[in-house]
Amino acid sequence: EQMTLKELREAKGLTQAQLAKASGVPQPVISAYERGAKDWRHMPLERAIALADALDCPDLRNMAE
Repeated sequence: EQMTLKELREAKGLTQAQLAKASGVPQPVISAYERGAKDWRHMPLERAIALADALDCPDLRNMAE
């Protein structure tokens, strides 16, 4: 089953600020992805890898809209 970025983050018990610190992705960017202001499907590969690593999620390509 596909999960959103917010669902993945919350499943790990992380705040946006904690995910930002763990991934190096700025918190406002994470917020923008979560609320749909930025299309996560167009994020840079390095950012996707950083988020996947921070969330211990091997494949963010399975993430839902």
